[in-house]
Amino acid sequence: LVYRKSARNFGPIMAMAADVTIAQVSEVVELGGLDPEHIITPGIFVQHVVQVQPAQ
Repeated sequence: LVYRKSARNFGPIMAMAADVTIAQVSEVVELGGLDPEHIITPGIFVQHVVQVQPAQ
């Protein structure tokens, strides 16, 4: 997961501490589509992904 703004402060810690983590995302990219240096929470800590339309 790549976070925006203040979500970067607590998001990774909460994902690692939770029994179940659901990520709400605006875009799902192909494998290799993100720079590994920008990924804050590895996918191993996310059990479910829900894709939503970006706010207009």
